[in-house]
Amino acid sequence: MKANLGFYIAGSLLLLACLLKLPALIRARGRDWLLSSICALLLVGAGVLFTSAPQIIVIVNRVTGVPNFSAPLVYCALTGFSAASVVLVLNWRGGPDKDHTRRLSQRIIAVYLIVWALIVCLYMLGDAPVERRTDFDVYYATTPYIREMILLYLIAHGVASYICSRLCWRWSRDVHGSLRIGLRALALGYLMHYAGYDTVKLVAIGARWTGHHWTFLVTGFAPSMGQPSALLVAVGFILPLIGRRTEDAIRYWQLTALVKAVGGAPSGASPEPLPLSWWKPQIKLRLTQRQTYISDHIVACRSHFNPEIWNEAYAAAVARGMGEKDADVIADAAMIASAVDTHRGTPNLPSVEQDAARQTSPATTTRDLVQLSRAMRSRVVKDIRRRNHARLVNAAT
Repeated sequence: MKANLGFYIAGSLLLLACLLKLPALIRARGRDWLLSSICALLLVGAGVLFTSAPQIIVIVNRVTGVPNFSAPLVYCALTGFSAASVVLVLNWRGGPDKDHTRRLSQRIIAVYLIVWALIVCLYMLGDAPVERRTDFDVYYATTPYIREMILLYLIAHGVASYICSRLCWRWSRDVHGSLRIGLRALALGYLMHYAGYDTVKLVAIGARWTGHHWTFLVTGFAPSMGQPSALLVAVGFILPLIGRRTEDAIRYWQLTALVKAVGGAPSGASPEPLPLSWWKPQIKLRLTQRQTYISDHIVACRSHFNPEIWNEAYAAAVARGMGEKDADVIADAAMIASAVDTHRGTPNLPSVEQDAARQTSPATTTRDLVQLSRAMRSRVVKDIRRRNHARLVNAAT
């Protein structure tokens, strides 16, 4: 049972990744072929890992009544999964020349379809009457046709894994966040495929040809490389999906302080959507709505931006030892909060000159909004708002 556990865990993770993408696949209704390819690859990968477990190998051989029937089945599945991974990464990354990517993908598919046909033909031409559950590669390393089938499978699998590893690693240099981590995990997983699993089996086969029996490499070391690599590949596919959603949810919550701060701004701006749990699929949409809500309210109260308050907050932030960039953000936050308070407390108060307001209007990019939200909790902003409130009270009386 312990020997099967790694295969079951990795297969379950790939199946989980497929299920997580299923709602998006249903919404696409077959129009997103790339998403369909991802789901198909994850489903096939889960099937590969489940059928590679020694316990399942025995069951397949018993049900079909053919000794070692699982061997060509698993070989075709593994090579197909690796080739499909290359095709998926090529199209996932995209590029300026889509026609070139499509042609390259078609060539890879055609080559591996030929590999599949050769694996089946070589198995049928060979003779493997003795069932071998874990050491098939070494036991039949000198058997005509079966020997060629094993070499073909290992080379095809290794080449595809090498290409996929390089593609994922090179792409990971150009991206950030959970996608970068996921691509690094995929690169390492495929590296372990060809540098560990395939290479170890080739060494064991070469030893068998020279009269040595290094079966322990196939029964012990190769599985110890194969199972962790499969786990890394599973994690690599899951992380970009879960990580992106989690990042959006975190950013959504980080903007809460800013939402509360601008909540008293003019009511002509867009309404704030209802709170949303992070696991719901609409989190990206809700994040966009929240950003729009904040930006609209900042623009709506821009006429009350006061450069004097900005300078006061900036000087206070610098006096507390903050850098220029942090002081800028805190000054923007203080000015926005004071503008909202001014409108709320004395809406008929004459506005600041528009030219001055434009010059001091803060940026409203996503990253800036998060920084502004954090700044709303700072002591400088709280002190500025308290003094501004006192000034408003005095002006009213």
